Amino acid sequence: MRLDTLRLKNFRCFEDREFRLHPQFNLVIGENGAGKTSFMEAAAIAMGSWLLGFGGHDSRNIRERDVRVLREVVASRYRELPQYPVRVDASGVVQIAVINRQEDGSVRYPPSGEANKPNPWERSVEWSRSLERPRGRTTRTGSADLKKVAETLAQAVMAQTPRVLPLIRYFGAGRLWETVRDSDHKALSKHRGKQPAELSGDADDLDRLLAESMRLAEPFYGYRMSVDKRCNPDDLIRWMGVERRTEIDRGEASVALALVYRTIEKMLPEAESVRFEVASNTLMFNHRNGSKNSFDELSDGYRNVLAIVADLAIKAVMLNPQLADHALDYTPGIVLIDELDLHLHPIWQRRIIEDLRRTFPMLQFICTTHSPFLIQSLRTGEELLVLDGQSAAQLDNMSVEDIARGIMNVENPQTSNRYGEMKGVARNYLEALEEAARSPEDKLEAFKDRLSQGIGPYADNPAFQAFLEMKRAAKLGG
Repeated sequence: MRLDTLRLKNFRCFEDREFRLHPQFNLVIGENGAGKTSFMEAAAIAMGSWLLGFGGHDSRNIRERDVRVLREVVASRYRELPQYPVRVDASGVVQIAVINRQEDGSVRYPPSGEANKPNPWERSVEWSRSLERPRGRTTRTGSADLKKVAETLAQAVMAQTPRVLPLIRYFGAGRLWETVRDSDHKALSKHRGKQPAELSGDADDLDRLLAESMRLAEPFYGYRMSVDKRCNPDDLIRWMGVERRTEIDRGEASVALALVYRTIEKMLPEAESVRFEVASNTLMFNHRNGSKNSFDELSDGYRNVLAIVADLAIKAVMLNPQLADHALDYTPGIVLIDELDLHLHPIWQRRIIEDLRRTFPMLQFICTTHSPFLIQSLRTGEELLVLDGQSAAQLDNMSVEDIARGIMNVENPQTSNRYGEMKGVARNYLEALEEAARSPEDKLEAFKDRLSQGIGPYADNPAFQAFLEMKRAAKLGG
């Protein structure tokens, strides 16, 4: 599944605007207030419409706070005028593939029987969602075609004719600190040491926890929290714990768990290995330098990337278990990540996009950023979507400074008025010193007065003093 176009009407800050998306990677940039998060919320509504075909999984509806509002003052009275209808129109491609497993364990699409249609396992779809009036409900009729495709694939899975289900996921900027709920081990702690008769009052709570663990067997569990935009590490670690204990019970390795381990290790540069430890009931991270940390002890940068890639890998193997260790190679889908550079060092920012491409080759990524390092790592200007300006046609050989000035409109400090003034004063100061050295002793006092007047407001400026020292050192070195 992928998004090709997205048109927004009266959605937050967008009156009527259409966007064309790259099939592989899209990096959305713009100044604060340009609408990056609004764009991501609209994309979540569009891709979340896929969940209309899977009962029990919530799609992202259009909410009252998504309505564009005009503000005016009439006869000293302030008014807010909500603009309707609010529409999110989208077009894209949905895979309807059947994949056959070969005797050698490889996974392949069946060959096409139509020479003029090399890939009969994709379908182009257009759909829309809208909110027509205040306190109304988000319409579904415009998404009937997309919903029908989703229902067909769901029915095929239930009939034991597995199709490749697309992965969809939205990670918001607050993904690490917006808690979903307490972990099960914390929720169960209050029940420890109680006798059966004492647990009767907590029966509902225990039933909920038991039901949650049993949901892991559901065929569409991989769509849980797909458009929630929060990321709950407790869920990820609990899934690994269930898989690890199943390995121990059955005496055989879990292909899915091994794939998740490998995915994390590929994405984290310092990882020697990652493993779930039953004794500590958490994920342990083994560094190449020999040190060892639990998930909770990792830096925010590591936790951020680990949580994202583990979440995606788990969803891929849960949605498409028939693909086994090839799940990441063949699972398509759409992933939204707000502020991809969150907590990442610039060295990591330079390669995070290529790491995601390599690890999840079939996924379409739509991400926002404020980092010129991420922009520099794009393959083409077509992957850059600038909300408050023109996208760059070519990014080849552009330095970080060129990107900051030419694309992100960051002012060059060397061209600012204050910098130019300080530079001019420093130049005059050094020239005056040279002239004073060649002048008779009786003119030295006059030069001192001239220098003190010329330096003026910059005399106590640390930046100016540092600049002078640099210039003096350069002259002495020459």
